[in-house]
Amino acid sequence: MECSCFVRSGRQWGLSFFALMLTLLPGFCGSSLAGEVVPPAVLTSFEKFSQGWMSRLEQVSQQNSRELKPEPVANGRLVGRYICYGPDCVREVRGTDSKITPYVGIIRYAQKVMEKEGDSLQKIKDHPGASTSEIQVTEIFRYTGGRWVY
Repeated sequence: MECSCFVRSGRQWGLSFFALMLTLLPGFCGSSLAGEVVPPAVLTSFEKFSQGWMSRLEQVSQQNSRELKPEPVANGRLVGRYICYGPDCVREVRGTDSKITPYVGIIRYAQKVMEKEGDSLQKIKDHPGASTSEIQVTEIFRYTGGRWVY
C-alpha cells in the first residue's frame, strides 16, 4: 500500500492528488519525529480497524431502522425517525510527537436523521427512508502498543 492518508469508502484516492498534498503540506502524512512517513502497515491496520468500526455503526443503523416508533402526523399518516450512520467515510492517519502514541487515526462520516412515512406501521417499515438532516462526525483513535484504541 502506498503512503496515503485518506481512504474513501475503502478505496484509495488518486496518488497524484496525494503527491500534491504532500508537497503542499510537508509532514502531513508523516510523524513529526525525524520526518518519518506513516508506515504502510499502520495505514493498513487503520483501514481494517475503521472498516470494523463502520460495520458496527451500520449494524446500529439497521437496528435503529427496525425499532423506530411512529408518531401521527397530518391526514392520519405516521412518521418514524431514526439515526443512521455512514456508510461512506473518510479515513486519515497522522503522526504525533509521542513515542507512546506515535499515530492517531481519524474517521469522518455523516450522522443522518432519517424519516420514514406511511399510513400504517408496515408501510413505514417498507419505506426506504429519506434523510431530513445531517451532521458530520469526527472520531479520533490512538495507535498505542501496536494497536488502535478508542
